[in-house]
Amino acid sequence: MVAAALAVELVGSVGWWAWRRVAGELEQVPEAGAALLARGALVALPPAVDRSRRLQVSDLAGVEVANAAAALDRVGGLQQRWVPTDPDGFRNRGRAALLREEVEAGLGGLQAAVVRDPTSPYLHRLLALVLRFQGRSDEFLDHMATAEAVAPGFRSPPVELTPEDERWIRREALRRRVELYPSQRVKGLLALAGQTLREDGEEEALKVLAGVRDVPDVELTLAEWDLGAGRANEAATRAEAVASRVTLPSGLRVRAWSLVARCRDAADDPDGAVAAANEALRLGPGSPAPYLALASLAERREDWETALEHLRRAWGIAPADVQVVLRFAAAADRVGSVPDARLAFKRAVQLAPDEPRMAALLVEHYLKWGDYMAATMELSRALDRFPTDSRLLALADRLRREVTGPKRPGARR
Repeated sequence: MVAAALAVELVGSVGWWAWRRVAGELEQVPEAGAALLARGALVALPPAVDRSRRLQVSDLAGVEVANAAAALDRVGGLQQRWVPTDPDGFRNRGRAALLREEVEAGLGGLQAAVVRDPTSPYLHRLLALVLRFQGRSDEFLDHMATAEAVAPGFRSPPVELTPEDERWIRREALRRRVELYPSQRVKGLLALAGQTLREDGEEEALKVLAGVRDVPDVELTLAEWDLGAGRANEAATRAEAVASRVTLPSGLRVRAWSLVARCRDAADDPDGAVAAANEALRLGPGSPAPYLALASLAERREDWETALEHLRRAWGIAPADVQVVLRFAAAADRVGSVPDARLAFKRAVQLAPDEPRMAALLVEHYLKWGDYMAATMELSRALDRFPTDSRLLALADRLRREVTGPKRPGARR
């Protein structure tokens, strides 16, 4: 038994050393590292195979295509032998086949990998790219929707989409998310209903929520819809019904009273609005919702400085809430508090790096205040990540016109 244990430990140490050597060669001399993967005897030891699961395609950057394919094929075969239930071997052998332009074999490998890990957004997106190359559009969209449903905002590998495809994928992903995460069914239905509201109108959106209309979160969302549609009194009645239910969690009631304040203000009932906002503050002084409501009341009075102070309090309570940050940024921009606005817009970009809209808002802020150098640098970074985003492209045209046109007073170039 002792001898067997020592043998296992020795094999583990040798396997660890073998993979360390491969990793070092890939970093320093990629061709030599690829050769070790393709032909090295020690790479076949189980501990080395286990560590080979960390291999990324980027690790073979700069390696000749034939050598990279041979390395991936060998590693994939070893992984299939020792860990046949994992997707790694099938994924790597599929990659090797694609490098050799053996599309059918590559497609088969990736499909087998997806079967073994159906929750990997990367595998679904990679498979989708191959399917689109083969002209199989329906299957391409199917896997893209699954990837988005599993991991919203995940963008690796990058895939360029038409606006029509992007809309379909976003909508279908929301629908699938409801099925994938039953414990978050209400949240998923609300997201799907919101998208449906924007695209198809309120009647269709209400159908999405038909089975959950009595849930307090849904009632408050419907009140928001009423308010947005100009039905302030109906919105207030709906929100007050939730706020008055003392058995509900205090956080939900704070949100409800804050909404009542906005509804009463929109219904020209300032006293009712203030009373509701004060009740929200009493129940949840550590929540951003009352301060957001008070900011809305101040904005309706065009008291922008007071609104900004309420929003500053809300941001301090919820520093990672990108919607709160954006509201503060917009208010600061309006009153001319440029340092505050700039800080907030930059923070929004940091909080939501996968949303090109955030970068666009920051660029628009720079352009508004004539900081063309900062606008150019931010726009360049954003277009590197989102080269087809229509809003960013429009801003590039605007920047070009403003830089080459007559200089505005006070503008910096």
